Amino acid sequence: MDVLRDILLSALTLGALYAASSVALSLIWGSIGMLNLAHGAYLAVGAYGSLLLVNALGFPWWAGILGGVAGGMLMGLVTHLFLVRWVFAKPNFEINIIILTMALSTIVIDLINNLIGPTSARQPFNLDGRIDIGGSGIAYQTLLIIGGCAVMIFGLQLVIKKTELGRAIRAVSQEPTAARLNGIPLQLVVLKVMLLAGLVAGASGVLLTAFTTVYPTVGFDPLLKALIICVVGGLGSIPGALSAAFLLALVEVVVQYVLGTKWGFPALLVSVVFALIIRPDGLFGNRLQVRN
Repeated sequence: MDVLRDILLSALTLGALYAASSVALSLIWGSIGMLNLAHGAYLAVGAYGSLLLVNALGFPWWAGILGGVAGGMLMGLVTHLFLVRWVFAKPNFEINIIILTMALSTIVIDLINNLIGPTSARQPFNLDGRIDIGGSGIAYQTLLIIGGCAVMIFGLQLVIKKTELGRAIRAVSQEPTAARLNGIPLQLVVLKVMLLAGLVAGASGVLLTAFTTVYPTVGFDPLLKALIICVVGGLGSIPGALSAAFLLALVEVVVQYVLGTKWGFPALLVSVVFALIIRPDGLFGNRLQVRN
């Protein structure tokens, strides 16, 4: 029972981290059909926002999450003002925006390297201490991350399903032209989507780097895993991304426990191959998606 409990706790923690890194990516794809390859830069800027607010400006450690949110939303604003607003709803948007966000990611990472430097730093958003649950010591930091991810995902679902903004986002995601003809301000909705995704990604950057350190390319590995999770869950499906995050985390943790740590990620990739052979559109994906 102790082994099972440890495996489930580890899978829950890893799944929460995977979910945090993939939800913003899934939100943007599901809302405006945009594959955001600058997502890793969003995570990095969010992590550095926490460093700036706490280490440089002297705010308390818990304010780091606010710095992450501000950094992520700044990235969302920049992405919209300089890229998305000029190419959205125009021919080849889906392809062009991949190239543009890839370029944005490179520029942002180079700026961080040149202005701050490549050295790593400890994430100040950190809560020391442990709690004993059934004989297992669980770090407060782990509980903080699981709770933070749960609040973030629940809040996002609430916005999408229960608010006027959520209804506008759903209308734009289904038929942008029809939404515009019905009086929905298309560019304003897209801007709000970018800000919302930036908020989630920035906060996720703070939570993710609490387990590692903060450095310019810290978002690259989470970007790769977020892409895998979004594809397995079904591109654009937030419930699909959540399901895939926790399922793949469970597979990875079980394999790590049975065969060793080095086999965890390869096993995850093999699982992805089988999942996409059985369900090519992902767990919750739509077979056909048409946008005007």
